[in-house]
Amino acid sequence: MKELIHRIEQVADETGFSGVVSIYRGDSTEFSKAFGHRDVKNSLPNTTDTRFGIASGTKLFTALGIGVLIDQGRLSLNTTVGEIDREYRGFVDERATILHLLTHTSGIYDYYDEEVEQDFDQPPPGIPWAALQTPSDYYPLFEGRTMKFRPGERYSYSNGGYVFLAILIEKLAGRLYRDFVNEHVLIPANMQQSGFYSFDDLPPNTANGYLEDRRTTNIYRLPPRGGGDGGMYTTTDDLRIFWDSLVSGRILSSQLTATYLRTHHRRDDTRGYGCGVYKRLDESMFWIVGGDAGVGFDSRYIVADRLTVNIMSNITDGEEDMREAILRHL
Repeated sequence: MKELIHRIEQVADETGFSGVVSIYRGDSTEFSKAFGHRDVKNSLPNTTDTRFGIASGTKLFTALGIGVLIDQGRLSLNTTVGEIDREYRGFVDERATILHLLTHTSGIYDYYDEEVEQDFDQPPPGIPWAALQTPSDYYPLFEGRTMKFRPGERYSYSNGGYVFLAILIEKLAGRLYRDFVNEHVLIPANMQQSGFYSFDDLPPNTANGYLEDRRTTNIYRLPPRGGGDGGMYTTTDDLRIFWDSLVSGRILSSQLTATYLRTHHRRDDTRGYGCGVYKRLDESMFWIVGGDAGVGFDSRYIVADRLTVNIMSNITDGEEDMREAILRHL
């Protein structure tokens, strides 16, 4: 561990890393250190309990919100889009199932398609970022659009698919997505410092996100609040608690947890994808990642050692060099 800690601090110094790196073994902290600033202009440093945005790491929490609805009996993994509402058509095949959506194999239209070259600093056409306060606000982006492919044809990482899952949570639960996930996922997981905060109402000790110049914030590059495919904030210690809560079945039923964590798509000979979570095919490691304007995030859980490794950065893609160094050591 001493060699790894030395390497972490060396990389942080060499790259100007801004954020937090933590390693936990079970409930014990092996290493946790903050670097850089949460507020550059006011010289406020990051701390180990600073809240950071996690971008696409949010997708697992959206998936778990859907899982809660499944455990409640309101739908199943095999429920089709057409069974929920026949108005959902064109942008998604009516035969696409909840499982297709969770595993990026539905073929749904993707408003933020990472397979297509585009300017990700610009808002989606036809709607300003400020109007996107909750997932249902995204629905006009889907209307009149065409699906990418038929369900099950292939894997295609889909931001739109996870926004649509969040729309379904709001439709079926009759509540705001953020309130439902907070009550049924974050609170059961004891994630007391986590939530879906708006740029204009951030709680104390929350890191501003900075672009690569490390001076310009990301507030004009993203929606003001998370919408199913990104935007949640959390702390490194809450993530430690989360992984333990997830694998021990405190969020979903044991049977559904096992289904979520099994391989639904093989990415290569060693890695796969479950429901909202990346994994090793041999079940030895699970992880979530996120990258966006002002966000660089990676959180991993190594099963045999109950080892949690969190890299949380408030710089665009700020986790990359640190992740490479840590994974090489592990």
